[in-house]
Amino acid sequence: MNWSRSYAGYSRKQPKEVRENPSLGPRLEKIKKENLAVSTREFVDSLLDFFNKRGGLTENQLSSFEKIESRWSPQERAKLEIWEKKYRTEYLADAKIIAEYYSRTGYFSTVASHIITDETFVPSQKTFNRMMKNKYAAKVLEAHKAEPRFIKNSMVQLRASVGETVIERHLRSMRSRLCFVLANDLPIRNATAGAKRYKVLPMGSNAPIELDEKHLMKPNKKGKYSQ
Repeated sequence: MNWSRSYAGYSRKQPKEVRENPSLGPRLEKIKKENLAVSTREFVDSLLDFFNKRGGLTENQLSSFEKIESRWSPQERAKLEIWEKKYRTEYLADAKIIAEYYSRTGYFSTVASHIITDETFVPSQKTFNRMMKNKYAAKVLEAHKAEPRFIKNSMVQLRASVGETVIERHLRSMRSRLCFVLANDLPIRNATAGAKRYKVLPMGSNAPIELDEKHLMKPNKKGKYSQ
């Protein structure tokens, strides 16, 4: 076999052309001082490292960097300041409610953690909209803000259907049990109807349980005082 001919059509991938530009160094250093997201900062660090070795960036690298740089123009800074003020005054309380919910689901976990633990953190408007403007967040907020059907210290009864799901099967032994309401404002865990969260103390037990409002009802003659 003629190996030289077999490779005749082979095209080795050429390295990207680097455009030398000494002014990029100060620009990269300047952007690094901004309040960048962790992933963005890591990307800028990689660009700066590449620049220091090669004296410039490739066309694609430069294009990506300019997109980041444009977010910190005077016009974009003004938009950001307006958004930060609006977020803190109008949306922060709701954002914390939804962040508590997402912290247990695995979705938006990084942003949710920052919202819960860092008072100075402000999510981007795009991320905020994705996190808040969906049917799950809407149901969680609705449940949180709804008036509880059962007040604290009142007596309730667990429905006979409680414990049907695998996650709640530990409640099956509590079906139809009479309980006292200890709290009716726990963080929402489920994005469903009747998701107001309660802590109740079953009669005949010294261990409180937590469950959704949909599993509770007014006591009737079938209510049990113990197992």
